[in-house]
Amino acid sequence: MRSLKFQRLVLISDSKKLANQFTFPKRLNLITGEDNSIGKSTLAKSLLWSLGCDPVFDEEWKSNEIKSILYFTIDGKEYFSCRGTQSIILGAVGSTGKRYGNVTGKFSEDLSELVNFEMKLPNRKTDILETPPPAYYYLPFYIDQIKSWHSPWEAFANLSQYSRWKTPLIKYFTGYIKPEHFEIEEDIYDIEVGKKESKQNIEKFNNAAEVVVDISTDLGVALSDYEFVRIQEEINNELQELIEYQTRIYNNQTDTTANIYDLERQYDLAKASASELEEDYKFAVESIPNDILECPLCGTLHDNSLRNRALLLSEKDALVSEASLIALKINENKELLAQINKEAQSITQQIEKINNKYIPNEADGEILTQVINMISKENVSKNIHNKIDIENVKVAKADSSIRTLKSDQRKLLSKEEKEDLNVSFMLKLSENIHSLGSSGISLSKVSSPADYTKLIGGGAAEAARALLAYQLSVIQQIHSLKTCIVPPFVVDTPNQQEQAEHRYETLIQELMKSVPSDYQVILCAMENDALTKFKEEANVINLDSNRLLHPSKYESLRAEYAAIQDAVASHHED
Repeated sequence: MRSLKFQRLVLISDSKKLANQFTFPKRLNLITGEDNSIGKSTLAKSLLWSLGCDPVFDEEWKSNEIKSILYFTIDGKEYFSCRGTQSIILGAVGSTGKRYGNVTGKFSEDLSELVNFEMKLPNRKTDILETPPPAYYYLPFYIDQIKSWHSPWEAFANLSQYSRWKTPLIKYFTGYIKPEHFEIEEDIYDIEVGKKESKQNIEKFNNAAEVVVDISTDLGVALSDYEFVRIQEEINNELQELIEYQTRIYNNQTDTTANIYDLERQYDLAKASASELEEDYKFAVESIPNDILECPLCGTLHDNSLRNRALLLSEKDALVSEASLIALKINENKELLAQINKEAQSITQQIEKINNKYIPNEADGEILTQVINMISKENVSKNIHNKIDIENVKVAKADSSIRTLKSDQRKLLSKEEKEDLNVSFMLKLSENIHSLGSSGISLSKVSSPADYTKLIGGGAAEAARALLAYQLSVIQQIHSLKTCIVPPFVVDTPNQQEQAEHRYETLIQELMKSVPSDYQVILCAMENDALTKFKEEANVINLDSNRLLHPSKYESLRAEYAAIQDAVASHHED
């Protein structure tokens, strides 16, 4: 199976003039040491951070303001990822690479294309379907020390930019959602955008229709349908020009009212955005002590330097200016509406003159005035309701298209195929549960990979082994279905809940045996006799009390990092 393998990791701290590098030349790699606080987890996390993921680091490590270079291969072809505090560079070894401002957006798309990760998720804020950041790609392949041993699929920070993402992600990796599903989903989201626009137009037209009701005169004259039709025909023949003039006035009133409606919402949005930027500036100045600000939703690192704080104020001022311009347009439209209303009054006076000309009887004159107003109002209302009908038809067509597309999505996976996937996964899970000695775990409520919360029973140590069994089953399913190019399987501190010696030894042996041979394995563990067989086949990284970084390697590795940065800068200038 096609796979991604780590080759070499370079870590640099400019603030402390420290650096180091680590190589991963074999399928099995062990990061170990005698002490539990010497940086095993940090080294493993740094691999993933360098690829664009966001694991949770402690404050001491964050103070190093790390820059890194990760060299890796995909099917033997060499690539590198060079990450700093404000940007990340991705490219093939021998090329200059491409710089990205953050790990979302274009970087996520380009990396996902490299590793054949075709998942799409709707952004919580915009509802736009997009390629999620690398952390979502790496979730099945990373067991972190803090969360994963009791709650899978939560190994990284800042995963809340998408709502209800776990089930579709699990289904994608394990074969229940095919890549074609997302092609159809993009069509659905395009239709949803048009549907939303039509609904907004309907709201606007309804608002305009209310204006027609408000401005029309009701003299309380009751007409039968026959009388109304008779007088309407007479007026249409003799007073068509007058009716058309009044109709134009009413149309202008509704159009101007609709414009005011739109402008007032634009004004509210501009003012609200300016207020948010003002609060962002205050927060950046008063609450953030350093020059980097991490988004709590998506994990994007933002520049919080003096220059960028000033930029916040500049953007706020621009929005305030925009709001002022919109306010002027609102006033202009309100003045226009006032003028149109005067014209409406003028037309009433003209009608009165015509009353005297055509119908000298005062009572009949009142009827004529009423009918002309009703005809004009009816014409405008008919125009508005025609527009509403058109938008309703668009909404109905959108709903029909969405139903058809969702039906097409369901047809991508037959009931038989789904059952086969369930059976395949449950066989893997049952075998792994048995091999890891977790017979006290009940699988009675588990039928698919999405049911991981239903693994119940056993003690704490047994439950930890059951979750490892689940994770192994997931990557085995991914391996058999080839849903993406697989990265190294990173397992941090498997000796959870003080496993019995023979259980821990079995666990390590199962890792060696059950992880498919295509996967590179990165294992973090304290020195233990249970690791003996693993160490015989592994590349062993022994960490000591000197921690991860050393001053002696800073100059040479900093020069390597600078060469990559300079090459990208020079290429950009060219």
